[in-house]
Amino acid sequence: MILISLLGFIAIIFSIFYLSFHFIKKGKDKERKLSKKFFYSTLIGGFAMFIIGSILHDKSYEAQLHNALEQNESLTTDYYTLTSENNVLIQKVSTLESDIEEMTSNVTEYESNIEEEKAVFNTEKELLNEEITDLNDTNTNLKDEVASLESKLESTESKLASAESDAQRASASSSTSSNSNSRSGSSEPTSSSSNVYFENCTAARNAGAAPVRSGDPGYASHLDRDGDGIGCE
Repeated sequence: MILISLLGFIAIIFSIFYLSFHFIKKGKDKERKLSKKFFYSTLIGGFAMFIIGSILHDKSYEAQLHNALEQNESLTTDYYTLTSENNVLIQKVSTLESDIEEMTSNVTEYESNIEEEKAVFNTEKELLNEEITDLNDTNTNLKDEVASLESKLESTESKLASAESDAQRASASSSTSSNSNSRSGSSEPTSSSSNVYFENCTAARNAGAAPVRSGDPGYASHLDRDGDGIGCE
């Protein structure tokens, strides 16, 4: 289209120059004649080509303008679509930021709770360690007391055995004296079995008197639980 308009413009300029050249030559040669067929065909053809090129060029511009308008409408639609999507994305980002802030707050709270529980646990651990130390000390003291009591018990048992041995010897001596008095027919009262006393069957066994029968020295009802007359069976 531009080329046709350009050719038409060149033809018009050429016809004008041709006309000017003719008048210049005619000033020297009065008989010179203008070639009207060539001049008018060139001039009219140039105008025709220029007009046709312009019309085609205008149509081309119109088509380009139409395409540009369609592209503009398409771009406008895309713009609104992208704007809508952008708003949705902005809302999602805002929601995500809110969720992140909430999660961060929860994490901070959890960390704080963990630190508090850790501090409580450490305090309880220290208290338990102190209680364990106190219990160990108490256990050591109890062991010492048990050892002391066992020592005292052994000493008491030794004394008890010695006392039971003395009582057995005294009982034997009394029995011998009683037998002697019985043989001699003396009217003096005999020693009763109440001179010998056994606290329990263990004492009677340690004294060598078990089993203790009714009438024997040291016999008592607390030694004869079943009441058959024989104690410490």
